[in-house]
Amino acid sequence: MKRNRIRRFFQQKQYAIASLVLFAAIAGMTGIYVSNKITDERREEEMALREAELSEAAQREREELAAREQQEANPFTDMTKDTQEDTASVSSIIKPGSQTGEEVPGQDENSSSTQNPEDTEVKSGEQSGQENAGQNELNEQKNQDSQKKQTEQPAKEQKTKDTAAKAKASLHFSPESDLGWPLQGDVILNYSMDQTIYFATLEQYKYNPALIIAGKVNDPVNAAATGKITDISTNEETGVTVTMDLGDGYSAVYGQLKEVLYKEGATVEAGNAIGYIAEPTKYYSVEGSNLYFELLKDGEPVNPMQYIQ
Repeated sequence: MKRNRIRRFFQQKQYAIASLVLFAAIAGMTGIYVSNKITDERREEEMALREAELSEAAQREREELAAREQQEANPFTDMTKDTQEDTASVSSIIKPGSQTGEEVPGQDENSSSTQNPEDTEVKSGEQSGQENAGQNELNEQKNQDSQKKQTEQPAKEQKTKDTAAKAKASLHFSPESDLGWPLQGDVILNYSMDQTIYFATLEQYKYNPALIIAGKVNDPVNAAATGKITDISTNEETGVTVTMDLGDGYSAVYGQLKEVLYKEGATVEAGNAIGYIAEPTKYYSVEGSNLYFELLKDGEPVNPMQYIQ
């Protein structure tokens, strides 16, 4: 009978008991979580404090090491300071005597008393005259140098202008005979300014002011005619590009180059190498490596094929 009562009691109260057990479990887990969190926070604080201490210790060690290195690099710094202090103290001892006219050990007692005032005035007058004469000579020399510079400057400018005019006048281009092939290769794109032609890389038709001559990378490019280099630049389409003045209003442009052998202002004889063929730019990736060769007359492109011999 008693067992039945206990059984019925547990059957009636089983939800309450389960809830109580669940609540106790939750409370226990919460307590464990809070305890672990507090422990972790303490550990983090201890680790942060330890890292700060280590950082301070490392900083002190670095400062001490830097001080030792400076001391080793300048071992005579302290000695120099001591020497300067000793010199200053000695100077302070000597200067008052010299300023007040007191006798200095080892000085001749009769040297100041036996000096003749008239001799002193004569010597002073001679020194003053010598100084004035020297100053006059210096001023005269400066005036002469200034006049010489003023005379030479226009002469130099005129000489520079004459040299430039002679250099420009020495350039002569004959359309009938002076233009040769800058590179031996097939012309893959002809000069065409009267109608558009197809550019495979660009996949479009456009005018072409130059000859596009096929060549291999590292092939030498020669001067098609004697000329003076007026510009070396790089642009997106033709890469490294050299412009040469040929004289009589003509100029030549060489593009897609590398390793240019001359500088701006240099005169290059016909047939001499200017540079070498480079990898093609992205504008000619389908056409392949090539030489961009353009001939200009008074700044306007002309057909090089009408001039090449």
